[in-house]
Amino acid sequence: MRSLRERNRHNAMRTTQRAALDLFEATAFEEVTVADIAETVGMAASTIYRHFETKEAIVLWDEHDADLDAAFVDAFGRHPPLDAMRSVFVDELGPRYDDDLAFQLRRVQYVYRTEAVHLAAGEASYQETLELTDALRLVLSPENRHAAPILAGAAMAALDAAFDRWQQADGASPLGQLIDEAFDVLTGLEQLR
Repeated sequence: MRSLRERNRHNAMRTTQRAALDLFEATAFEEVTVADIAETVGMAASTIYRHFETKEAIVLWDEHDADLDAAFVDAFGRHPPLDAMRSVFVDELGPRYDDDLAFQLRRVQYVYRTEAVHLAAGEASYQETLELTDALRLVLSPENRHAAPILAGAAMAALDAAFDRWQQADGASPLGQLIDEAFDVLTGLEQLR
């Protein structure tokens, strides 16, 4: 359960993200400043920078990311690594994106079509892959730890492929289903010709 302060911070970040996306779509990403966003939401630019390190981070922020860490710890304790990652991505991301479909679809489509934000998303994905690799090294046996970066990279590639399919199809299929299908490809790679 989040404290009142955490909930207020979270709500301010959500308000900022939604207002910023409106501004970015109305003008152009490069033309909107953090000061413009701050004026729109009625807070100081310095407050926005405390919440988000960069303008790109405003779009990339996923309000559910913090919940994933605990889900990974739990899933790694109950499932083999690839099944654990699949379970967390399907169970945690799928329903959350479907519950706020219109906004999340707008946000993800904006990421894919805006070069500066897409590049920042690639860097963020790389950092998440490194973190996932570290987590996998903790749960894999010593003789299998060399596989951690391969498993993490494959899982993140499957996740990106699912998000790309989802946003290209305008959210026609549930995100969780597309993530599940992407992981099916991973588990069936040895049968591909």
